[in-house]
Amino acid sequence: MDLEHVALWVSDLDRSLGFYDALGFERSRSFTVDGVENVYVAADAGELQLRYDPDRTTPIAPSRADTDHVAFVVEDVEDVDRAVECARQAGGSVVAEPHAVEAVDAYAGFVEDPDGHTLEFFSVLGKLS
Repeated sequence: MDLEHVALWVSDLDRSLGFYDALGFERSRSFTVDGVENVYVAADAGELQLRYDPDRTTPIAPSRADTDHVAFVVEDVEDVDRAVECARQAGGSVVAEPHAVEAVDAYAGFVEDPDGHTLEFFSVLGKLS
């Protein structure tokens, strides 16, 4: 079984597309159903479905279902640093600067996208036991 995609509600589709574009995601497909725009953006790490309802009156609440974060594995420590800096430059907020996570022998940094969804960028430093 493979994970197909993660769907995220966004409050401003153009802003979100700009943010994810800055991280290297490219628009792969889109469709509209019942007025809700669904735009898929893809990178080597996988695919996200950005959902936008122009008539939505409730705020976006990323933690409403106790979702903690979406994690992307990158090649090395420098890629983690680059991804966090790209997110910062694209309007994201850094939640945790890149750092070593000794318990899992990894290096990780956390950012929030413009709607508050937490993204983790990590690289495995050595072989996990």
